[in-house]
Amino acid sequence: MRPRSVEKVLKIVSEKQFCAGDLVAVKNSRKEEQFCIIGLKFNEQQQQVAVLKALFNDTYIIEKPVSELKNLLIKGIL
Repeated sequence: MRPRSVEKVLKIVSEKQFCAGDLVAVKNSRKEEQFCIIGLKFNEQQQQVAVLKALFNDTYIIEKPVSELKNLLIKGIL
């Protein structure tokens, strides 16, 4: 029996698309904190907001608009 070939697909996403599990930082932040997105939702103004958990602080969870985030993996920072 011949093994089935598996096609590898590279998904190109725009900088503004985020999903749960992405590693990000907050633009214009004085601290160089790194976060993992644990959820996405919309606020009262229908703006997409990310729920962020700090990578090196188990109790630090914040919410920031997606427009204020920069992806660390696409830039090759981590």
